Order: sequence, then C-alpha cells, then structure tokens
Amino acid sequence: MRSRYVASGCLILIFGTLAGCGGDGAPVVTVPGGGSPTPTPTPTPTPAATLPVTLSASSATVTVDEGQAATFGFTATYTGSSSQPVVADVTIGSKRYVLDAPPTASGTSFPVALKLPPFSPGGQEASTVTFRLCTSADCATVYPGSTASFAVSLDVRLKDWGTFQRDAAHTGYVAVKYKTTDFTTAWSMTDYSSAGYIPTPIAARRGRVFVNIQTQNASGNPRTLAINSLSGTQDWAFDTTQGYVSPPSYANGRLIHAARNLTIFGTVSMYVLGADGGNRQRELPIAGRFAADGTPMALDDNVYYATEGYYAGGQDGNVIYSYDAATGARQWLGQPFPSGSGIVREGESVAADGKFVYFFSAGSLFALSRTTGAIVHAIQNPFVSSGGPNSYYGGPILDGTGRVFTFSDYRAKGQVLPLVAFSINSDSVLWHSSRSYAGEPALRDGKLYAIRANSAVVDIIDTTNGSVTASIDLGADKGILTSNVVVTGSHLFVASDTTTYAVDLEQSGNPTVWSAPHGGPLAITPDNLLVVSASGGIYAYRLA
Repeated sequence: MRSRYVASGCLILIFGTLAGCGGDGAPVVTVPGGGSPTPTPTPTPTPAATLPVTLSASSATVTVDEGQAATFGFTATYTGSSSQPVVADVTIGSKRYVLDAPPTASGTSFPVALKLPPFSPGGQEASTVTFRLCTSADCATVYPGSTASFAVSLDVRLKDWGTFQRDAAHTGYVAVKYKTTDFTTAWSMTDYSSAGYIPTPIAARRGRVFVNIQTQNASGNPRTLAINSLSGTQDWAFDTTQGYVSPPSYANGRLIHAARNLTIFGTVSMYVLGADGGNRQRELPIAGRFAADGTPMALDDNVYYATEGYYAGGQDGNVIYSYDAATGARQWLGQPFPSGSGIVREGESVAADGKFVYFFSAGSLFALSRTTGAIVHAIQNPFVSSGGPNSYYGGPILDGTGRVFTFSDYRAKGQVLPLVAFSINSDSVLWHSSRSYAGEPALRDGKLYAIRANSAVVDIIDTTNGSVTASIDLGADKGILTSNVVVTGSHLFVASDTTTYAVDLEQSGNPTVWSAPHGGPLAITPDNLLVVSASGGIYAYRLA
C-alpha cells in the first residue's frame, strides 16, 4: 500500500520577513504596511528525463506440447540518463505465463525472462507484455519514451481424445492443471434425443467433437456427428446404414467407426471418414456379428479392431484386424489363439504401444507384433472363470514400463470385477486386487484411479503391488459412481448415471468442488472441454 505524507504547517523566512503557509501549503508573504498577502507559487517538478527503450525482439511464438514448460523473453535497453532511480515495470496480459524473475538492470539493459509453467491448459492465445521504465516501484511517474510492447503468440497443444479412454494406452489421463473457478457451462446438443437417439462416447481433436448416435432398437440409421467445439453446432453428419455402430476413433485427420450386422454371420465395414467434411474415404471389410464390439484403435495411419467373428474361417471370437487406414490395405489378421486361453467376442478395445497390440482373452493376456500380428507374449490369467466365449467390455491399460492392467475376467457391460496386473517383461501376473471395481480406471504417475464397486469412493492403487495408497470418498449422497475416470494434473472427473463431479487433487482432503446435472461417459478435448455423453444428449463444460 502506498502512503502519503502531508505537511500540517510551516514557517518560512523571506527577505527577513517571517511568513506562514496558506491553506494550500504555498508560502504566504506578509507585506509591510498592509495589503493582501500574495501566495508564492509552488515550484513545478522537473519532468522525468526521456529514456527511449528498444527491445531485442518485438515478439515470440511459443509452442509447447501437453504437460511441457517453456521459457522465453527479451532484453530491454534504454538510452539517456537520469538523476532519479530507473525502475523496470512489466505488465503481462495473460494468465498463462509469468515472470521467471524480477528484471534486474545490467548497465542500461533489463533482461526480461518469462516462463510458461508445465500443465498449462491447451489452446492458442495472443497476448502482450508491456515494458516501461519508472522513477519508483509504484510506477507513478513513467519515463517518456520508455514504454514498449512485446507480442506473444502461445500455443499449448493438448493431445486428441482419440479412442477408448483417450489414447492407445487407455490411460484416461490429461497432463493439464485447471482452476475450479474457471469451470463454466459451454453448450449442449439434444437435437436427436426426442427421436430416441443416444450418444456413444466421443472422440475429439482441436475444434471438433465427434460422436455416433443410435437408437436402442436400431429403428433409425446410426449417424456420425461432427460438432464445433466452440459453438456446439453441428458441422456435418454421416449416416451409416448397417445396424449398430461402435464409438468413433480419431487419428491423422481420419474418423473411424465399425458397423455391426444384425444377422448371425456377415461381412460389415469399418468406415473411414475425412474428419474435416465427413466424406467417406473407404470401407474396411470386417466380419461383424450381432453383438456390439469395442472402439477401434486408430494410431497414426494404423487401425486395430477386435471383433467377434471371422466368417470365412468360422472363428467365433478372438479376432483382431490390422488395417492401414491411409491405403485401405489389410496388414494382418490375428486369429489362431491357443486353446484354453479364453475367448472374447465382443466389447473389447485393444491397446497398443510402439511394439505390440494388447488383447485380453479373459484366459490370457496377449501381446501381438504390430508388424505381423504374431503372438510374442502370452500370459495366462489364473483368475478367469469357466465358460466362454463371452464379453469383455473394457481395454488393457498400459503404463509404458511393461505393466498391463485390466479387469480379471469376462465382463459384461457395467459389471464390477477385481483388477489384475501383468508384466510383459517377466511374462507373469504381478497382483490381483482384493476389491472389485466399476467403470473404467485412469492411470497417472504410477497410480490407478478406480471406482470402488457400488460406491462413491475412488481408490488410488499403487501399480507396482496393487496396494490401495489412498481413497477419495465423494460422499454417500453422491450416489453410485459408474463412469470412466478421467484424471488431470489438478482434478479427477467421475460420474454417476445422473451427475458428473470434479474432485480437487491438489487440495488437502481432495474435496468435491464442482458438479454438473448430467452423467455418462466422460472425455476432455484439446479445447479444454469436459464432454458428457448422457442419455439425453451431449453436454460440454469449459474448464479454462
């Protein structure tokens, strides 16, 4: 706080005559022989010296990938001199980046160091840094000619929400930090709900949200919608005429989804659409039967898809297709899994890394070569029940160090089960959870965030040994949580069938700090939108 000091009175000796101060503080001269006193004018302050400033650069373009930090800046140099202090003042027209340190003079120059902290929200932003020189820290007096502007073009590139649980590893993790006070309602799309259409989980890239909508009884053709992330308006739509469809997957400018035939056997298609206009680029033939399958896994130009039947070979389940989405060429067909390893014929979304495609057949976890489809690792699961072929709704989760996590048995949609961890490095089972879990877990920094069965509790599980290191209890009044878990650097998002909640992971006690009146599958887009695929429509909330 700035303090002001005001004189209460004064006496001044002028030409041997004692004078007092007028009410305005100006000296008052007593004139001998009477007459009116004449105030003496207050001296005008000497203007500050002119100190022209030049910057070493007029602008900076700063581009960073998700989760990364950046440093940038400029040097301001002035000419001229002043008998008064020369103090640098910097004003930043953005909330994204800050001063790395106060500017300190080096001769007649001031280096200005700026930094973008890690975990910044995504998106593009244009802003200005204003530099000026002042006579004091409060900048009440600015040196003429010293003000200069530095333009910053910032682009933080969040990854796409490309497939089941966001990425090829199915982590459900977004490396970004948000502030709860920034959360606002963005838009909703309920245009098709009156006709009985319900949305699938979404895929998203910058500027667009992609979703498939379909009726429960296939009374209307499924439609693929592209929604503008900013306005929530429909950009384009594509009709699929074959039965039901999978959720969409996005990569490299292409949107991919699979259809299912309503007959017992038959060949159907994975549709490859141009994401910009919805044009049909090609159809990739697959053997699809009546049951609903999982989400295709688009990775670069490749697409991997597990389906329940290969009509030509008569195989009922455990079939994985690998296609080149750019050319339409089938790369391989994974089919001859060893007997006794279990058979999954619907619901699964395979995972992938640089070497392998991961498929869980309930009886075993398989790692197939991405190049040839050959089985490289097969780890038996001792926790599988008898029976099959059956469903497995979910997908293996990869931690990038050779550990793979999944539900421990065949799994119907919405079923609660224990979790099991495998090691590709040692071809062994690492651990099996003592509790059952719901929804789809998320993975961040060596911890799984998983919804405890029939509760509003999220357990935090150490991936090395399966121990529960902490639990977040949202409260019994929140109902039973059922959705996938989405975790960021600052918040955890989870939903019941009717309500979505945000938990602050940086506050002590991890309080529930926000909610929205719709529940369902969750996703975070590169535009910082939290999107809920609810039964009555698609609802988007802006996080930054």
